[in-house]
Amino acid sequence: MAFNQSSIEQLASWCRDSLELAPARRDARAQFFGDDDPRPVEYVPGAGEPDARERRFLGFFLFDFVLPSGVRPVEFAVRRLYEGRALDEALAAIKGTRFVFAAVKSVVGRSVFLELEDEQFEVRSPAWVAVLAPRTAVAAHLVPVRHGYWLLGPGWVSLPFQLGPGIRSHLKKMQQDQVGLERMLQSRASSPDREETPPPPEDDSLEAAVGRMTNWAVEHGHPGLVLPVERWSALVVQHLNTPDTMAFYREVMALAGSISSQEEAQDVAGLATNIWNNTPQPDRGGMTANQMAPRTPRR
Repeated sequence: MAFNQSSIEQLASWCRDSLELAPARRDARAQFFGDDDPRPVEYVPGAGEPDARERRFLGFFLFDFVLPSGVRPVEFAVRRLYEGRALDEALAAIKGTRFVFAAVKSVVGRSVFLELEDEQFEVRSPAWVAVLAPRTAVAAHLVPVRHGYWLLGPGWVSLPFQLGPGIRSHLKKMQQDQVGLERMLQSRASSPDREETPPPPEDDSLEAAVGRMTNWAVEHGHPGLVLPVERWSALVVQHLNTPDTMAFYREVMALAGSISSQEEAQDVAGLATNIWNNTPQPDRGGMTANQMAPRTPRR
């Protein structure tokens, strides 16, 4: 049987449920989520849902965590579930697994093509074909197969902004491991030596939040973000009850146009969150998110 996407899901399910790996999963979970880090966690919008966090953890556990025996759980599972030629093919595939932060170059047929400066990856994934657009930033485990394309590991992340030419030209300098990415999604620094991400702005009215966004957009050359208060309010209300938690941020990033750096992307996301939190929600009696969840002092 050829090694395919179903094979990866079978291995993931086995590693998730195996009683033999239960102690290792406990240790890996503490490492991945940073249980010994006292700094508070405030996931970036769309990244904190339980299912999404568990899938990211599963990808880390399969491909990055090392068991006391010196092998990764995915190899341990392969040796338990496969034999003969199928075993050799599966071992060859997982050996070449890479975790990459890359940009979508194009979507053609059943394939999504990623670019990482001088490298290109053809990823066969119906899930990606349905949701990704060119220049979208993604981070994922990619598993090579002998047919010349790559399969998708569990826990991939689609970030709610597009990558402009400037940032795409030095993506290799921005590569990091999955634990580092999780710390970024948690709004924690990736290491004690790195300066923590500044807290997002917090205004007390929608007018003030929109004014802050307008000033930033004018200063940084993003006229698409200069919108009246009524337009911002309608945009938030439109996405209040949609199941895709990142849809609002993708639309905001599309209005921004080309983003030149990771810092700009963080600024836009923070300003958009500030607007979201100050927009009256019709189905909540006109209360805003800030009013429904009073803010506590930041550490």
